[in-house]
Amino acid sequence: MPYFAGFQLKGNWGLSSEVELSSPQIFKEASASGASLLFTPTISLRDPLESDERAYVRFKLISEGPEGAVLLTRPLSASVDEVRALLTQEYGDSKVVLSFAVSSFAEAQQLLEEVGLKPDAYELDANLTCLLSGKGVAYAFEMAKELSATLAKPLIVKFSAASANLIDLERIVADSGAAAIVITPNVVYRIGNHFFRLSTPPWLSTPLLFSLAERLSELDISVAYVVQYGKGDLLELVPLKLYDASYILHWMRWKGSGRARASAAPLAWSSISKKLKVYARKGASYCPYGLIRGEGFVEGCNYCGACLELNEPGLVELAALISP
Repeated sequence: MPYFAGFQLKGNWGLSSEVELSSPQIFKEASASGASLLFTPTISLRDPLESDERAYVRFKLISEGPEGAVLLTRPLSASVDEVRALLTQEYGDSKVVLSFAVSSFAEAQQLLEEVGLKPDAYELDANLTCLLSGKGVAYAFEMAKELSATLAKPLIVKFSAASANLIDLERIVADSGAAAIVITPNVVYRIGNHFFRLSTPPWLSTPLLFSLAERLSELDISVAYVVQYGKGDLLELVPLKLYDASYILHWMRWKGSGRARASAAPLAWSSISKKLKVYARKGASYCPYGLIRGEGFVEGCNYCGACLELNEPGLVELAALISP
């Protein structure tokens, strides 16, 4: 059995914090299917686009074709309440990791106090922390050093493969006090208050990860790799793989449209008036929260946007529910 961050695991896969939608249904099925680690979506003190009147979608599919789907997700969109709800669930012998990004150590303390509940481990997203703080990767690892000295549970640090090529891995990992590291090939970026995470296609992400494998194998620390779901035999060589947002498509049994598709990556996330409700017609499905149950208005919707993105045009619409 593999070990990671001091835990003996039941298998070599799990869900990364890049599964941005906080669906207990996804977590429970992943655990039942053998996932060793379940990372919560990465949270900060608040959603940067939070609004009482409008909801911003969290999910977009920007291409589809022979190379598979390419997803765009919105980091930091999950709320403390949503993640707290995930932490209150039972997932058998799967370990649950709380993922967060902050701009300062004081902010980290405040956030963890608001969450309240103790997970099995914590993850600091170094790249999102850099975007929030306006400082470099070295600053994020210095914060990790402070956190690892104060937290009662193991601290895992996640950073991008691109960042790994720019730093002294051996020194910075040793200095941080991290119990393990997670390497992702996916790109995270910020435009104004809009944060984006782009899942890179397999032909680009797999070579990028394996180019680091030799360097990382020399480190005296556990390493996990963020990968797309079921993409290529090479991934079987990875000691521990954490699936990204592509796992959402697998969980919903999404088959794709069978045709090439491409749309521009947005520079700002689209918003929906909270006065509108999602109306599903016969044949609609693809809700990560399992809320579409036949034709009619969808109750309890959090406007993640997955159903609008994945169902055939016309099957899911936004409508106003007018009372006399």
